[in-house]
Amino acid sequence: MKRIFAVLTLFLALLSQAQTLPQSLYFVGELTNWDINSPIKIDLSDGVYRHYLDLTGKTKFKLSVTDPNGSWTTFDTGTLYPAGEVSEDVWIPIKYVATSGDIVAPASRAYVLKVDLANMRMMFSTGNQSGEPWSGTLPVLFISTENNTPVTSKETYLRATYYLDPMGVEGVEAVGTSASPLTLQIKGRGNYTWTGFEKKPYRLKLDSKAALLGMDNSKHFALLAHADDTAAGLRNALGFAISESLGMPWTPATRPVELVLNGDYRGLYWLTETIRVDADRVDVVEQADEATTDVDGGWLVEIDNYNTDPHVTVIAADGSQIWFTYKSPEILSAEQNDYLLDQMQKINAAVEGGDQVSAAGLVDFDILARYFITNQIMLDMESFHGSCYLNRQRGQEQKWMFGPVWDFGNAFSPSRADAPRFIFDRPDFSQVWIGGFYKMPLFVEAVKKVWADFLNDGPAHLDNVLTQLAGDIEAAALCDAIRWPQYAHADVTTQSGNLRRWMTGSIEWLKQQWGSEGGVLAPEVRTTVVRPGHGCIEVIAATAADITITAIDGRQRSVRVTPGLNTIPTAPGLYIVAHQKLAVR
Repeated sequence: MKRIFAVLTLFLALLSQAQTLPQSLYFVGELTNWDINSPIKIDLSDGVYRHYLDLTGKTKFKLSVTDPNGSWTTFDTGTLYPAGEVSEDVWIPIKYVATSGDIVAPASRAYVLKVDLANMRMMFSTGNQSGEPWSGTLPVLFISTENNTPVTSKETYLRATYYLDPMGVEGVEAVGTSASPLTLQIKGRGNYTWTGFEKKPYRLKLDSKAALLGMDNSKHFALLAHADDTAAGLRNALGFAISESLGMPWTPATRPVELVLNGDYRGLYWLTETIRVDADRVDVVEQADEATTDVDGGWLVEIDNYNTDPHVTVIAADGSQIWFTYKSPEILSAEQNDYLLDQMQKINAAVEGGDQVSAAGLVDFDILARYFITNQIMLDMESFHGSCYLNRQRGQEQKWMFGPVWDFGNAFSPSRADAPRFIFDRPDFSQVWIGGFYKMPLFVEAVKKVWADFLNDGPAHLDNVLTQLAGDIEAAALCDAIRWPQYAHADVTTQSGNLRRWMTGSIEWLKQQWGSEGGVLAPEVRTTVVRPGHGCIEVIAATAADITITAIDGRQRSVRVTPGLNTIPTAPGLYIVAHQKLAVR
């Protein structure tokens, strides 16, 4: 009687409203070697239990609403069983049958198992409920090349058509239609991500600008596959969110989308703005190729880890080579080549010599601090090794600025994710300059000031961003896992949870290094440095103060300076500032 009463009670509970459903189902079967001590727990999400199951070579299992706690007897009190024919991509009625037989999957393959207890039904899904391979929860980008030619080259664009179907996602506008697609060009992109994975990344060049997925109007986008990212493909999106929260001048926008290429469902991708000189991206003057004048800017350069692209080379003190690939301009005159090489050599000499005054005159320490903190939170030890961008606006008084951020594929590697350290401390890859910069008190103080401001609301904001992103891609990640089971992106809840834990641990460790309170920290450096610049006087101040500038003819003016580097426009001539004689040219 006790057993009958328990069965009846559980059956009535299953017929109640969704909010009274158990928080988890439990799976035991051939996939788990029928180990009752190691069941798969399937969590409730939006009223439905979903879990990716690779049943290749296996078909039999059992489901239960009861945590077995190592006991088949306990498990069997809550088992479920199909009440109709088992097939793919249709809802199958289920019933509660204690000690029922095994459930047999329709085929030996990968599925997303969906269980809807509120309506007592289940589905072996190979896609969404319509039978399509995509989830229906994200916009889908459809691209068709001419004659369905495969995309096999990173160098040669193929002509293609495209349209973007919002799939009902709120706030997303359609671009083109299946009947009236628009035109673009497509080719491969990436290095290891292009050669090392079947799921390929792509570069897009639209024939006409479009505001895809709400991003700024442009012709230039990338489709990033993130096949190498075991954190549900969320590493880059989180790194970009940190960059934005730290106030970098520009951070590429990235949005999740599902891709169908030549009729083949390719899975979950991230449509991303590419790094290029543009008023809405890297906003510097676009310097002409092979120019011979005004060669001080604008520049877009990458510290590269490949000795293949056109670049200038700086020889470090230890004899190693540092490669600076120039992205804009793309073809250099002798004057441009000499200028770029001279600038990189000067920065390198300042860093290796510990000359913080010269370094601060060449590199924007505030922007570098934001770039460094972004990569330090992400524990990305490849950050100053490759895909490390610098840009410079035109003008003799301008400085090199690090950024934009780009590739976080190597962030939070398992070997260090739970044991934070500075990215230049025993790095997995050679780190260009950052270890030297961090020995400079002026730079460390810039880092601490930016960090203190970030703590005001940055961590809470990032936690919300990660929650939103994980929810947005959850269903699409399951479909992606069916398409690409070898990349194991299905368990967004666990993988995003790992990412949150790593990020939180990294931030807590950095609080021990730089302080745990919000606000702006007072500088610890107590010196003021003055020096002549080109058409200016540069003052690196420890605190806000009034300084007096005295010309050679005795005329004086008072200028208020703020902590950090101040550039004061000044006519050529001789001046006395802080008891120092300066010759401004």
